[in-house]
Amino acid sequence: MEPMRLSLDEGKTLLQALLSRGVALAHDCGGTLACASCRVVLRERSETLGPASEDEIDMLERAGAYAPDVRLACQVSGAGELVVELPLQEAPTHHATLPLTLTGQAARFLAQQLARPPGAAAVRLRVEPAGCSGFGYRVERADATRADDAVFESDGVRIAVDPLSLPYLQGTRIDLVCEGLARRLRFDNPNARQSCGCGESFGT
Repeated sequence: MEPMRLSLDEGKTLLQALLSRGVALAHDCGGTLACASCRVVLRERSETLGPASEDEIDMLERAGAYAPDVRLACQVSGAGELVVELPLQEAPTHHATLPLTLTGQAARFLAQQLARPPGAAAVRLRVEPAGCSGFGYRVERADATRADDAVFESDGVRIAVDPLSLPYLQGTRIDLVCEGLARRLRFDNPNARQSCGCGESFGT
């Protein structure tokens, strides 16, 4: 995203200002300083905007994202002018398309989800900005595939991936993990260079 210039009003955080302008900035913890998903780069800022606190710096360091001009949007407040940029991670490069695969347990689980109600064309898997490490996984039912989708089939289940998500997901193996009565999908993603403690997000 290109840097944007904005004026921050007293009593409002940068996160609130960006959301009010329609910027879809991830903020998984709701702005409570419990994650690092709302990080931004401040290219210019007014001196009236205070420095990062020790807690904010600690959160950025735990996410491997600390730098002098990197801030958490939920922690930037005070009236003043600033130029902000939302950092984007570069997509991994691949010389050949690597398939996505499912374990037997994951395939049976997803097949059951697709059967209620019947008629789904595939499982859609995509990535989106989220989580402490930069990206999160989104799994949803696809009633139809698109012309530019990459479509894989594993153990009888079709997986559709859009072209923007594909570089981040190639070669991923999806398993089903049972934790007590709860079940969740686990992504063994060879493109992930870092992941957060919650296991729901990754960085490249």
